[in-house]
Amino acid sequence: MSKLIALSVMLIASVAGDHPISIYRDFEELVLPEDAATTRNNEQYRLPQNVIPLDYDIYIDLYFAERTDRPYSYDGKEYIIIKAIEQNVTQIVLHSNVDSIKAISVLTPSGSPVPLNTLQPITLEPQYHFLKINLAQALEVYTNYTLIIDYSSTMNEGPMKRGIWRGWYIDENGNERIYATTHFQPYNARQAFPCWDEPLFKAAFKLHLSKPTSYSGTFSNTRIQSTDILGSRTRDNFYATPVMSSYLVTFLVSESFTVIAEDTSFNPPIRIIGRSNTVGLGDMALNMTVQMTKYFDEYFGIPYSDLHPYLYNDHISSPDWASAGTENWGMVSYRELYMVLDPRETIMSVEHYAATLISHELAHKWFGNLITCYWWSNTWINEGFASYFGYIATYEVFPQYEHHEHFNSRYLQTSLSFDSGVSTVPMNHPVNTPAQVTGHFGTISYSKGAAVLRMTANMITPATFRKACQYFLQNNAYKATDQFDLYAAFAQAVEEDGTLREYQNFNFTEYYRVWVNEPGYPLLTVNINHENGEMALRQERFFLSTSATSDRIYPIPISYSTNSNRNFNNLKPVYMLSSERAVLTKSAVEEWVIFNNLQHGHYRVTYDDKSWNLIGDALFNDPESIHYLNRAQVVDDVFALMRSERMTFNFGFNLLRFLRNEANYHVWNPAISGFTWLRNRLRHLPEEQAKFDAFIISQMEHVIETVGFDAGNEGPTTSLTRQEVLHFACMLGHEKCVKESHDRFISLKNGNWVDPRIRRNVYVTGIREGDQSDFEFLLGRMTQSNYANDQLEMLRGLGAARTPELITRYLQLTLTKAVRFHDKANSFNYALLGNQGNGYHVLQFIKNNIDAIRVAYIEDAPPTPVHTCMVNLASYLDNAGLDEYEAWLRSTQFGTLQYDRTLSAITSARNNILWGSNNVDAILEAAKGGAVHLVVSTALLVTTVLITMFV
Repeated sequence: MSKLIALSVMLIASVAGDHPISIYRDFEELVLPEDAATTRNNEQYRLPQNVIPLDYDIYIDLYFAERTDRPYSYDGKEYIIIKAIEQNVTQIVLHSNVDSIKAISVLTPSGSPVPLNTLQPITLEPQYHFLKINLAQALEVYTNYTLIIDYSSTMNEGPMKRGIWRGWYIDENGNERIYATTHFQPYNARQAFPCWDEPLFKAAFKLHLSKPTSYSGTFSNTRIQSTDILGSRTRDNFYATPVMSSYLVTFLVSESFTVIAEDTSFNPPIRIIGRSNTVGLGDMALNMTVQMTKYFDEYFGIPYSDLHPYLYNDHISSPDWASAGTENWGMVSYRELYMVLDPRETIMSVEHYAATLISHELAHKWFGNLITCYWWSNTWINEGFASYFGYIATYEVFPQYEHHEHFNSRYLQTSLSFDSGVSTVPMNHPVNTPAQVTGHFGTISYSKGAAVLRMTANMITPATFRKACQYFLQNNAYKATDQFDLYAAFAQAVEEDGTLREYQNFNFTEYYRVWVNEPGYPLLTVNINHENGEMALRQERFFLSTSATSDRIYPIPISYSTNSNRNFNNLKPVYMLSSERAVLTKSAVEEWVIFNNLQHGHYRVTYDDKSWNLIGDALFNDPESIHYLNRAQVVDDVFALMRSERMTFNFGFNLLRFLRNEANYHVWNPAISGFTWLRNRLRHLPEEQAKFDAFIISQMEHVIETVGFDAGNEGPTTSLTRQEVLHFACMLGHEKCVKESHDRFISLKNGNWVDPRIRRNVYVTGIREGDQSDFEFLLGRMTQSNYANDQLEMLRGLGAARTPELITRYLQLTLTKAVRFHDKANSFNYALLGNQGNGYHVLQFIKNNIDAIRVAYIEDAPPTPVHTCMVNLASYLDNAGLDEYEAWLRSTQFGTLQYDRTLSAITSARNNILWGSNNVDAILEAAKGGAVHLVVSTALLVTTVLITMFV
């Protein structure tokens, strides 16, 4: 049977949203065929566990341009203390993905060599990255041996392929500088040194790094113990790390990286490290790091300073980084975008995200580093907890960002959208091949993991949840763990506190088993008898597909509020539904009832028609009677119910008519997503799409008027509301939004400062409505900027160019150093998002430059950027464009890495077009009924092509 793990909704949404490609994760989700080739003998990718490493002593000599015969290379020699834990071991198997193994020896405790097989001393298996050392005699069990490996390899160019790689930056004197650093998660330490590169093989690592003496900015997990002068080179010898997994080892070697902000009152000091020309720009990130470290020290009851005597608490601001951040122990690395922050230059969405990103990575010091998932099948243990604390804990320290409420749109709703497919997988899911491992770093592990943890914390109480976390950490410190270790901690805390005794016949073991080991989530159907107050509940697994079925039963925490009892903030469930059906009773009053308080439960809700209408009337006539997070829940659920054909467009749009009077961020976020999904399926019908856009604009007038076009003394959520609403409205062609934004772009050209909180719509609209001189202005401004976050916004803006010449020129930039490796796929997609007509021009660019794209974008990098771009393009083409795309693929690209996935994307795009054609009349009819006035007029629309982000 062939399955699709999934093409994540977040894959494209994140390109259009605030955080490029990934949120925290290292990899976007992939389309993976689960056929015999990937499932048979998958265990062959795993190392045997008969030999374990205890300590590594690793010498790496880094060479840059000065080595003319092998520039940007490194030589290594390592001494690994190992022991056999089984009898009769005559073969040592570990990972290696270096260029050359020069010599290998195995020594006894007394220093005598262990004889190797003379006919075949070593075997290399590149498919599995296995280095097999064949012995002439068996190792003595539980005896420490020393394995010595001499090797050499080459730095990767840019961060996309991970391992040891080199990047570049411009210093304060305008000189280009090269630096070398590492990114090993999840299986790339083997590129730097042969090792047992699976998380369960924990050991201590001691690094010795030599490099040219001019490379004075050297950092690693731990402090420098000593330094050796070797002529024109210097070797820094670092203290041994804590016992940890290989993917957490890291270092950075540079000529001018330095501490740009620090707090020396801590031991170790908390430091932000970056380019020398960003000194003084790390203070905001430092404050976030300091405060979150204090919080986690107290919350977990294990202070960071107690984890290891020589462990640093450094945070690297890296000009290049493949993901948002990576939790290397002692030296976290982040994309500079999130470390160099300035309220006068940084867009609010980046500042808002930086706070939760730093919290996420710091939480990993305990969940991920101190304890580590036994294997990547349990990635959610690392990433789910870090994601949960990234929002819930950050709110406790920085309440102004209101992260606890943004959790719903960031994680809960994202998970509900992704987890509604027929091929979704559970949080605990077997993976073995590299592609399967990277695919599991996605929505299920991060978003669903976090959402299920929050739901569980509400159920067992936050205090008991904290106790369970502490037990889990205390009982498993410096160990590899699995779901059963975590369950034991939860069970112990719950039993001690008795926080589930109120739920009769509830089985916490089954609750944990289902949510961790079963895919999907339920739809709760509520039928209310308003005469006697009986509420009949029925659950089924929710699918977007109309043909999919399942008899799976989920334990559902039930909470609800009514008009007469508005207890939305009561998040501990009043009932645990563990069967298909149940009946609850409320007062016999005809009133609205909302289930799933604040949308904290990982499920959707629908009602009988009368109950829905009571909710709809309240939303329209007295919206403040219903908490805004539950108003957002209604929007999110209604769009999902319409998509799954459980609700008609007429009925759904009638419920959503309250949006014309709504101005809350949390409500409009899923509304924009829902409207976007529908209008993108009308892209091939420009007249009909224009009518639908006019309807959307009529619903947005109030929120546009409320947020206005200028930022003031306001909270972050208000700024985010303006950012998302105006960006969407301008793309729809809202006349005033376009004019006001374009006016501010002209003001910027004239030398006036424009608040970064409105720059997104200003940049995009300025270029979309501008000419070549505007393009040249913004390109020059981007080149001169010292702020990576503002540079990215300008890249987004440049992608909105509408002429073939400018959009081609823009795309040509992605083939050069002008666009960093980690931004190339984003920039490509900004061209698709910029204008609807750009799809055809992007197609010509791909056809004319595919070989250069494969090289510049790093085709074989784990994030598969070329796949991403070629797949996304299909969604922006009409039938004629799809025919041309397919003909080109079949005639010139057969057998390439992208061939099958791109053909599949073309088929999906045609299905979307067909769906739009079949449903357009119903959608427009519903829009007429849902609008007070539907006016199709050039006064409402800028008569240009209309595009928006694809979800």
